[in-house]
Amino acid sequence: MDRVLLDRRNFLVALTGGAALLLFAATRNNTKVAAPSFHVPEVSIAEAKKLLDTGAAIAIDVRDAEDYAYRHLAHALLVPLEQLQVAVPKSLATEKTRTLVVYCNRGLAHGPEATRLLLAAGFSHAVNLASGIEGWAEAGMPVEHGAQGDGRGGPTYGA
Repeated sequence: MDRVLLDRRNFLVALTGGAALLLFAATRNNTKVAAPSFHVPEVSIAEAKKLLDTGAAIAIDVRDAEDYAYRHLAHALLVPLEQLQVAVPKSLATEKTRTLVVYCNRGLAHGPEATRLLLAAGFSHAVNLASGIEGWAEAGMPVEHGAQGDGRGGPTYGA
């Protein structure tokens, strides 16, 4: 019995050490772990602005409530990714035919994943904002501050 426990312990130590060695080697070579790739339709800042300004699209913020309150696109709906991973909110059901401009911070992980989930749920016009809100704000595009539905005033720019 002791021999079996010793073999398991040695195996776990070797496995853990091997994983640590691989992680160390990857970081020593400045190798970055890539964000997951979801291969979803994307829009640029200019394309998104045009869609949103003309009313042809709705902005969907998939970050958390704290990030949304810090800054968000004008009139964006807050639908955190964690919520989409469970189910698409019923409040979006009537929007299946509209373009949904989905965004996260940088447009690299949460936005594409949320876009994929929406496309799979039948929202055939869901697109990811390639630069996320960070790129949007860096480009000097308008952002708003405050929690969803708190009635705060108009946008600020690039903040």
